[in-house]
This record gives sequence, structure tokens and C-alpha cells, in this order.
Amino acid sequence: MTPREREIMALLRKNPQISQREIAEKLNITRSGVSTHINNLAKNGYILGRTYILREDDYISVVGGANMDIVGSSYNKIIRKDSNPGYIKYSSGGVGRNICADLARLGIKTSFISVLGTDASGSFIKNELSSINVDTSNILIVSGSTPHYLAILDDSKDMELAISDMDLVKKIDKDFLQGKRHIISSSKLTILDTNLEEEALGYLFKNIPSKYLVDGVSTKKVVKLKNYLPYIYFLKVNEYEAKALTDEKDDIEKIAEELLDKGLNSLCITLGSKGAYYFSKKEKIFKKSIKLNVVNASGAGDAFMAGFSYGLFNDESVEECLNLAMASSRIVLKSKTASPHDYNLEKLMEEVKNA
Repeated sequence: MTPREREIMALLRKNPQISQREIAEKLNITRSGVSTHINNLAKNGYILGRTYILREDDYISVVGGANMDIVGSSYNKIIRKDSNPGYIKYSSGGVGRNICADLARLGIKTSFISVLGTDASGSFIKNELSSINVDTSNILIVSGSTPHYLAILDDSKDMELAISDMDLVKKIDKDFLQGKRHIISSSKLTILDTNLEEEALGYLFKNIPSKYLVDGVSTKKVVKLKNYLPYIYFLKVNEYEAKALTDEKDDIEKIAEELLDKGLNSLCITLGSKGAYYFSKKEKIFKKSIKLNVVNASGAGDAFMAGFSYGLFNDESVEECLNLAMASSRIVLKSKTASPHDYNLEKLMEEVKNA
């Protein structure tokens, strides 16, 4: 699927009754051009019939955490054990939730499997996801407080420290997941984050077949994956999370080689401002980061995962998946929030084109 065809598909998902003239006006192309693209989409099975009925069998399931984010950003260099002037923001977040929201804003049919409390934060998160067409019917609602995540950013907008109150995620257990078996196994892709308990991850890997994409989340949580690498189709980690999984502590390529030798199918290792590596048994690709003024680093890794997953979902080449991932990450780095409301396919394609 070409970038232009992806834009057309996004418009059709929003309004299946849209005319070719309206599509042409929105995308600033000719009507005949729209007709050619739609014919190609129909030939490839993305559109069924003349009334733009979209194929509904492909979707992504995301199983992971959702929480209320509280982010404090210091105006100056942080002084430990002192009050630091800055600003504080509240927003819905969580690795799984952010990835899910980003994918939905790209026009992907997405089902979110998670847990929320009965408080105002839980209602806010669920309603916000529903408003962007995420399937929230598989979220477990339990009595109590929704998880919260507190992050402190320095004057460069890099994370100084964070505290994660995610105990409620323990409710995503074997019994709950067993009831979601059909949803997960029928997904084209299933994305997991390691906020899930190790027992829950193990149950999924060993009992529910799917093409699993996993976000490492943190050095402490990624080690839950050590015994399950052969079940993972794609792993996204930063360099510190990658090192936590191996005995090799310095050489990125040797770290990747060790993980692949242990059965992992493929992985990306992100290196912050330096760029990102993709590794599999067949390929090694490095993409250098573009210099930019970082406004906010929180959520950039989630956006990277969403961009890469979007490419895989649309059967793009690995290199294009990596381009999409890095472009997606840049959008968040230039935004004030971890999952910006104006994130969309048009913006992503523009970011890819301008790289």
C-alpha cells in the first residue's frame, strides 16, 4: 500500500460514504487519481465492492497498561532535595494505552485489553479512547483507583525519574486473558507491554497464538521476557533495556546477536538522539536521528512502537517500518504531550517525507 493509498483508506474509515470528488479535494489530487488508487485498493482486497466496504478482518489488539500521567517539568537544572520551579500536567497515558491511541489515530482498527478503576480517572481514560474509535469493550473495570504514573523531567525535557503505581495491572491475569483468547488470536498483530505480570505474559505466549510485538518498557520490567524470547515476533527496547536482557553490556550488535541466538525473531534497539537499530537473522539496519528541538520525550518510545506496528500491519518493508517508527517518534518529541491529539496519518506521512 502506497502512502497516498493509506491516506485514502484513512478517509474511508472515517466516512465510508465519502465521494471520490471529496477525497480529491481533501488530498489535493485529481479525481482520476483517486479512482486509480481506489481501483488498486480493491484489487488488493482492501476495499470490498463499489460502496467502499472496508475489509474488517484485520485489526490490532493491544494488551497493556493504562494510567493517568502526572508530568512535572523543571524550568532549570534540577536541584535534588529542593523545590524546583516548573509546570505540572495531567493526561491519560500508559505504554499500552498510548500505543493503542496512536494506532487508532492512524486509522487502524484497534482493541484495547486492559484494566481501569471505578474512579474519575478510569472513566476519563475509557471515554477518551472510545472517542477515537478504540474498542474499549475488553477493558476490565474493577473497584478502586486507576493506576497513576508520575514523571519528573529536567530542563532538557529528559526524564530525571519516574514513579509508577501500576499494581492494578495484576488484575490482567490468566483467568481474565483466557476470556479474551478469541480477540487476541484473531488479531493480525498483538502488542504487549511488560507492565503485565510475568505469569500473564507467559500464559499469552504459551497458550494464545498470535504475532506478538512487545515493548520492553523499562530495565526492571523487560527481564520478564528472558524465558520467552522465541515467542516474540518483534521486540522494541532502548539500549539499557537490551543490556538488561543479556550478558553483553557494551556492544549493541553483540547484544542483538545474543538475543537472536536465544530465539527472538527481530528487534529494534533505540539509542535516543543517536538513532535506532533494527536486527533480525537476515537484516541489520541503522537509522540516524534527525536533529530537532525536543519539547517532550515522554511517549516517544510508544509512538515509535505505534509507527513500526503501523508499517507491519500494512505489510511494509522493514526499512519503511523503521522510517514510520522514527517519524512517529519525532512527532511526539516535538509535541507537549505523550500522545498528542493532533497525531494522525497525514502528519505521519508528512514527517516521513520531510526526513
